[in-house]
Amino acid sequence: MKILGRGWQYTVYDLGNGRVLKKYNSLSIAYMIMLRDCFPYIRDPIWKLPSYYRGCRETALSSIKKISDNSLEVWMLANPKVLDDLDYEQDRVIPIHDYFQQASSEDGKKIINSFVDFNKRLVANLLIDKSFNITKNFGIDKLGRVVLIDLGELYSSKAGIEQQIKKRIWHSPYVIKPIPTKLRPYFLEKMDDALLTQ
Repeated sequence: MKILGRGWQYTVYDLGNGRVLKKYNSLSIAYMIMLRDCFPYIRDPIWKLPSYYRGCRETALSSIKKISDNSLEVWMLANPKVLDDLDYEQDRVIPIHDYFQQASSEDGKKIINSFVDFNKRLVANLLIDKSFNITKNFGIDKLGRVVLIDLGELYSSKAGIEQQIKKRIWHSPYVIKPIPTKLRPYFLEKMDDALLTQ
């Protein structure tokens, strides 16, 4: 199976049938990714990696349970099939990061509008991506709809969701930096208008 990507929690494999497998990383693979991402270890010292790994695993275990206990339509989560406590399959989609690389400003704004509307639905259904990380945790399905593709960091408590919105977590540098520069102000304005006034 071809590897499509790898993060702190999961490695994504192309199953070749329009679906992907998201396999939870072993300790050694997770540490390898964390060592790469945390360099030069000023903000994230090496001694914190074990607690990061434990936290990621606990969050993923909790999140996987949440996807079967909600009222969302399955397409909104790219039609997941849970295989065990941590691993799952989904439809293969275009990550929004990749979409932005070839989209015009006008098309980029349309996707941001769809993303904002989609996340309003998630908030209303008490199931959100913890940081509203548009480029990494969301994609575009074959029907052109925004879908949530990272199911490993979900918040489902009203208090937790309200806290993330109050913090305006979508203003975090790791959310903003991958968005094309010309679209960043539009994204922030639309998210602020939609979620801070709910």
